[in-house]
Amino acid sequence: MSDHRELIQELKARYARYADNVFKTGGSAAAATALADLFTNDGVLDLGPFGRYSGRTQLLNAFQTILPAATVWSTHYIVSPIINVTGDTATGDWYFLIHMVPASPPHAPVVTVYGSYQDTYEKVSGNWKIKQTVSTYFTPPT
Repeated sequence: MSDHRELIQELKARYARYADNVFKTGGSAAAATALADLFTNDGVLDLGPFGRYSGRTQLLNAFQTILPAATVWSTHYIVSPIINVTGDTATGDWYFLIHMVPASPPHAPVVTVYGSYQDTYEKVSGNWKIKQTVSTYFTPPT
């Protein structure tokens, strides 16, 4: 089971790096495809107020067009996984800290977003893929 956990942790690390690359490249087709390839064909990315994208076509559109139009740079830190594997499916709960620069207004300052991901995973042709990611956002006390 630990091998599966390590593979899922690496999958989530790739998600973080590939998501950052989508913003860095302004949504290039190659960056969007690399990120979409981490999901099952019917995968779901639920970003709450930032949109819900279901299936490969919507994911590619989000990664190539919608999300890069709103964000010009990001760096994802995804930590503290709790992963449960059952055969060819798994769940994962993670905390995240994301530093990002919104596209508007021009020269906007860095914004920090805190939250968690609740994921489901599925093994497809021997490789772990993201079946669904649901984001929840935290607001620090003032």
